[in-house]
Amino acid sequence: MILITRPKEQSKNLELLLGSKGYETFLESLYNIKYCKNKVSYNKDIHYIFPSINSVQSLINSKQIYKFRKANILAIGKKVQQALEGAGCNKILLVTVDSDSMLKKLNSPKFINCNFTYLCSNVVNQVFLKTIEKYKIRIQKEIIYKTVPSQRMTKKLIQHLKLKNIHGVTFFSKLSVEIFLNLISKYSSLNLIKDIHFYCISERVASVLRLKKLNFVHIALRPNQSSLVRKIQQIHH
Repeated sequence: MILITRPKEQSKNLELLLGSKGYETFLESLYNIKYCKNKVSYNKDIHYIFPSINSVQSLINSKQIYKFRKANILAIGKKVQQALEGAGCNKILLVTVDSDSMLKKLNSPKFINCNFTYLCSNVVNQVFLKTIEKYKIRIQKEIIYKTVPSQRMTKKLIQHLKLKNIHGVTFFSKLSVEIFLNLISKYSSLNLIKDIHFYCISERVASVLRLKKLNFVHIALRPNQSSLVRKIQQIHH
């Protein structure tokens, strides 16, 4: 059984994909997303960075996405690009596979004189922001949604873990790893998960697990869902 740790709405495709490959899945959202209703100002001279689908969804929910249909947009990830285009935002200047690639582009001559607004959660990639500061890139952070960590695991998941029914866990963010390890520590020692295979979207996400010296940590070749599923197939024949 493969444990999926993302919020329910973001897990549907992964559930279907793994199911079509013959894997049994168990969904346990380790955090919830709360979209903010605060007014987000638009300036035609600003470049807006969308780091996640939730950034797009928040503006759709608050009925403010229309402001950004002609905005200068930079997106992290193909799925974010697709969500923006689906919402009518067609001036997407740059799409990168991850935040590290975005950093390199922001620090290039093409964007050196630009001002940016980073539309994000209350939980952010601190390495990204610190490097931005180091490069002296002019950026303003605007929180438009909140990430709320789960306070406990469901009884059903605890039972599955104790019975060794969970053979793999998928992680798409560093935060989900931190929440998972924190919740595990509330119920037992790390021995409960020492034989589980952990599938991470990137090295950054995997780094938290490596600190715990867990035996089976795997990283997708590319930072996307399809690549993560291929990694699962490679390990779990």
